[in-house]
Amino acid sequence: MPFVKFNYLEENFIMAFKFYVHFFVICLFFTAATITFAQNTTGNFKTPVKFKKSEKQLETEQELKRLKKQDKTENLKRIIELNKQLEKITGTGKTETGSLPDGNNYGSLINFQQPSIGGFTDDIQNTRIFTDGNRKIKGIAAAIEQRGSTAGKLWSIVVYSADSLSPDTLKVYYSVNNGVSWNMYVSGNIRPGDFITPDDLDMELIENNTGQKYLWVAFGFKQASGRKAVGAFILQVPSLNGTFFNILEWSPADSLKNYYNVRLTSDNAQYAATPYVYVACSFDSVDGNNNKVYSQKFARILNPFSLTNPVFSFMTQNYYWYENSGSLTRTTYTDITYFINGDEDSVEVSFCGVQDSTKLFFAKSDILGNPPVSSSGAGGNIGGSNPGSIKTHVKLSSNGNSNGNVICTYREFNNGNWFVKWISSASFGNFEGGFTDSPLLGSAVNTNYPPEIIGVRNGSTHYISFFTDAAEDSIHYISLNSAGLLNHVNKMNYFTGSAVIAPKPLFRYQSGDSCLMIYSEEGPINMISSAGCIGAPIGLINQNNQMPGEFRLMQNYPNPFNPVTKITFSIPDNAYIKLMVYDVQGREVAVLADADYKTGNYEVTFNATMLSSGVYFYRLNAGEAGSNEGGYTAIRKMIFLK
Repeated sequence: MPFVKFNYLEENFIMAFKFYVHFFVICLFFTAATITFAQNTTGNFKTPVKFKKSEKQLETEQELKRLKKQDKTENLKRIIELNKQLEKITGTGKTETGSLPDGNNYGSLINFQQPSIGGFTDDIQNTRIFTDGNRKIKGIAAAIEQRGSTAGKLWSIVVYSADSLSPDTLKVYYSVNNGVSWNMYVSGNIRPGDFITPDDLDMELIENNTGQKYLWVAFGFKQASGRKAVGAFILQVPSLNGTFFNILEWSPADSLKNYYNVRLTSDNAQYAATPYVYVACSFDSVDGNNNKVYSQKFARILNPFSLTNPVFSFMTQNYYWYENSGSLTRTTYTDITYFINGDEDSVEVSFCGVQDSTKLFFAKSDILGNPPVSSSGAGGNIGGSNPGSIKTHVKLSSNGNSNGNVICTYREFNNGNWFVKWISSASFGNFEGGFTDSPLLGSAVNTNYPPEIIGVRNGSTHYISFFTDAAEDSIHYISLNSAGLLNHVNKMNYFTGSAVIAPKPLFRYQSGDSCLMIYSEEGPINMISSAGCIGAPIGLINQNNQMPGEFRLMQNYPNPFNPVTKITFSIPDNAYIKLMVYDVQGREVAVLADADYKTGNYEVTFNATMLSSGVYFYRLNAGEAGSNEGGYTAIRKMIFLK
């Protein structure tokens, strides 16, 4: 098991402590009737056998829901007790409490550091956060504070290794100026011989009402024996405190069980005082006949604000689905998201990469640790608009609220090339019941690599990023909401991006220029922040009513295009709008809008069939409603290629 040592400095006060693992999970015996949620992917999901809940179980669940909705810190102890009672009633999980041992273990002093400044491209600022060409990057992750007086403060983490003998090192950074510059916050490492697996790192930021914030980081690593495992640590900020959890084990544990592709989510968008953190990961093992078995595992952290005694609740069974693949070796991809459907809190898990690799699989459960009772709809799996195409690296995003908007993005092989796509559900992740999907995103001739996604809490906007192996069409940054694509920036990076480490999307609280992304250079080496948008910026949507706070003209998409493209614009107040297209000689070739418009976001389609290939410009003029006098003007360039 790895051992981590963290070092801190705050106003000349050095704090150091030893991190320790205290996870011991007792194997629970359960009958076949409790595994009705596990189905093979060779056929469609079956409706699980429904069991009648006892009166005691119903009472316990109702009390848990009532206390959770109150969201009061004083209820937390009772919430944990009721969760333990529910586990005993249902036999579906096991609760373990982590703790710190006595003793001291001090390390060397780590100083705060100012990062070096990187290059620039167009209106996008690229800042090197971590720079060391001799260290190979293993993973990056990022988060943004969205509550309290420090809302907008940015966090990032990088994991790197020097060589096959040195321990992997983790460094956490923060920015208080919208990603323009970054400061190192804390550093640590795992024990030599255990290595974090590439791009197997996730971060979730939990915020309460006291001003303290908690960074939960989970990662996958390979032990010296070759077994894959997942670990986690928590950092409290700004108090500079933390605890490291060596390894997360689901019962029963043995040397043949592997856990990887770990992902985090939380219900913190709804609960500031009593949030849970939810953990999901891919899992493989060997059955009694020496066949490989693939599935997902699920756990909850019931008191993520506790540094010394966090309570973990492990679902001992698989999360709804499994596949017995015989001797075949696979890599499955898992993600998890939280949302509210009416008065019910729900968790949805997605996965792909199994025997039927042309489908995406979904399952949902409540947040009480019960086995999933739904495969997310009628069939539990979908093939999207290209049902015969192979799909990998599925990722989920919701806004943690009750708007019903869940986005799924993934990588798809189509027409001899890998592309990125997203599908959107307006009905709480029931993708089988219908969805809106994007065209194939990225280059049609160059390879496009796996995407990442993040959602704005209690909003409706999501951000996707991915890397294309091409100089002129490199790291993409896409913003979208339930209505569809808002903006697509085709190149956010100044430095060559890494195909191994997916770029991580973020956003920033800077009016009129919210684009933000963390990425690694080719190698993979270094960690870089990319802040700003090309041309007119995206801006932040008002989270209360989802109406724009300023005039905005977005980059057309796709661009280049043939022959149709879409242009999106936003207006904060009722206004007279004129949207025109010009050629390079300044001649008007089309009028796309010429009328009074109400406050809102709009999208128009431009068809250039009758025009010749070349560069064109589109201009938005906005003035007082009922008048043709423009008070706002914005111009963007687009390219038509037949």
